[in-house]
Amino acid sequence: MSKHMGPCGIDCAKCDAFISTQTGDLVLKQVLAENYKASFKKEIALEDLDCDGCMADGRKIGFCAECTIRACADGKGYRTCAECGEFPCETGSFIWTAESKSKALLEDIRDQLKK
Repeated sequence: MSKHMGPCGIDCAKCDAFISTQTGDLVLKQVLAENYKASFKKEIALEDLDCDGCMADGRKIGFCAECTIRACADGKGYRTCAECGEFPCETGSFIWTAESKSKALLEDIRDQLKK
């Protein structure tokens, strides 16, 4: 399990916001800002794309800071949702589709925890 994996099963170390923050890659961060503008029709400051990972104590990109999955796992004292007896649940239903890699990863972790 990646030390940068979020409770939802997504690996923050593969996220461009995380990568650009940790490496100081301003070109990648600018591309992210342009993609954000194209997708959401609004500007975003480069510093608002800073992220140290959703479970880190540091900076979090907006949607990670407000993530209900992260808040739920953190509130229950879990590192991942695989530890929770309610997984998969309604809180994560927007991300854990049938073909979700993050859901499959969490199911594997849950199976390992049961051994």
